[in-house]
Amino acid sequence: MSIQNTLHDTATLGAVMREMESPSNYWLGFYGSEIQFDDEYIDFSRITENRKIAPLVVPTTQGKPIYSAAEQVQRVKPAYVKPKDAVSATHVIKRVAGFGELTPGAAPMSPQSRYNAIIGDILRQHREAIERRWEWLAAQATIYGKVTLESDDYPRTVVDFERAAGHDVTLTGSNRWGQAGVSILSDIEGMKKTVRDAKFGGATNRLTVGTDAWEVMRQDDELRELLKLDFRNSNNGLEMNLGVMEGLEVERVGKINGTTEIVVYSDYYQDPAGSVVPFMSPKDVVLTGPSVNGVRCFGSVQDKKAGWQPYPMFSKMWDEEDPSATFVMTQSAPLMVPVGTNNTFRKTVV
Repeated sequence: MSIQNTLHDTATLGAVMREMESPSNYWLGFYGSEIQFDDEYIDFSRITENRKIAPLVVPTTQGKPIYSAAEQVQRVKPAYVKPKDAVSATHVIKRVAGFGELTPGAAPMSPQSRYNAIIGDILRQHREAIERRWEWLAAQATIYGKVTLESDDYPRTVVDFERAAGHDVTLTGSNRWGQAGVSILSDIEGMKKTVRDAKFGGATNRLTVGTDAWEVMRQDDELRELLKLDFRNSNNGLEMNLGVMEGLEVERVGKINGTTEIVVYSDYYQDPAGSVVPFMSPKDVVLTGPSVNGVRCFGSVQDKKAGWQPYPMFSKMWDEEDPSATFVMTQSAPLMVPVGTNNTFRKTVV
């Protein structure tokens, strides 16, 4: 049976991608809006706010001007991603894992069905890999307040969102959580105050906790005593599950003061060398609030078939004659920008 080698257009490939379930992305959840830029650069800016108090005057004097707005503008050329895979003759002819063909008793797929299934599976892997890169960009920007872009094919570039230096702290020696005399609750309260008082800061409502930090936190005597009091009196606003967890990569375990959510986080990715890397250090905690106002930014896709437009993802197919193969490629030029960069705080606590 001959195979109809259909080169699907971009609209068809995009429709296939939209039907796929998106992977769960924790850090991308802080980036709820999207802006597309029609050139290769991404521009982002902040308006410097102030807390001026209205000056006192007598009614018969002239009014006093207080308005001012200083804008900080940054321009960045985002990193580019373009996974490309071939649907070769070997893939189409042989039975492959993943489509149920290798299940005992299963009927083999026709080469045509296998061809279409492989294209769909390539698109799925492209989407997951690209969204994982988006997640990495969002994690770096949120956790560290900057992103270092570097690879064998990309010169080292640091995109610094200019988070205040005091929002990145490493505890050492007897100051670490779990050491005698260290109050975890007081430390969290100090972090919240720092963020609340900072320019582009504000209130916070979530503490993301690495697994090593959580093991110390759940054993803390002060927290355990307050939980006992709260169980009897219900007046401390502290609720926490200190028992056996489900083992999820993102697990909500309680709240402080009824408003600050506690999330234990352990997700990871595989780097190009094949090593498993956590998105966040297990020794860290990250405090965040609703004023992060993260934006998913996309530069233009540098491809004439895309019309150089700023698609979040652009997929295309084409044939090569020697060796015979059909290629599928997906491109994206992403950058995740935390507008309220000081609404985040990272601390290494153990």
